[in-house]
Amino acid sequence: MGTTAEASLSRVERRKARTNKRLLEVARRLFSEKGIYWAKIEDITELADQGKGTFYKYFDSKEAIICALLKEGLDKLTAKTEEAVQLVAVGPKILSAAIEARVDFFLNCPEYLLFFHQVRGLMQLQVGVANDLLAIYNAHLDRLAELIKPAMSVDQLGRAQDVARAMAAYTSGVLTYDVLFEGQEATERRRQYFVNILDQSLQPLLKAGKGSR
Repeated sequence: MGTTAEASLSRVERRKARTNKRLLEVARRLFSEKGIYWAKIEDITELADQGKGTFYKYFDSKEAIICALLKEGLDKLTAKTEEAVQLVAVGPKILSAAIEARVDFFLNCPEYLLFFHQVRGLMQLQVGVANDLLAIYNAHLDRLAELIKPAMSVDQLGRAQDVARAMAAYTSGVLTYDVLFEGQEATERRRQYFVNILDQSLQPLLKAGKGSR
């Protein structure tokens, strides 16, 4: 049996975890609805029913919570992709499984879709947080490349990285456009259409430039 001190510490840690989770959930929602440039720390703390002092116990700045949300979202996306790929033998169907997992993730979590879209814009700016965001995003792309590399007939990490970048940009770009202009429900109804056009567009990249690296 644990000591009273250990039990008390456990409750404190659980409370901290709940507060951290709440701040992240609220920030993700606000960044999706209001935009990362317009949503303020005060908006986050008010909706989360927390003081600004509490926010700064968990995050140094708005940029810090943006980085945390990006890592959280990409980690979840990577996990879903890994689950899908593990069910497929080597070959082109690995890429198909990865595409399908990515489409389903964004359709089930549209807040991440819109948040990632905004973050890619922020990464293009000459601001201090851009390098941190790029590091997080590039780590995700590196892992994605490793997952889809078995889909290729020749072991080419460089080519797999090209395909990973194309899949990340094309998938989220197409879906973001459709969600914004056609609406979430309409995009969900066309789920198989998006899976098919993405697969048809990206499969040729597995063979493109073969032997060029």
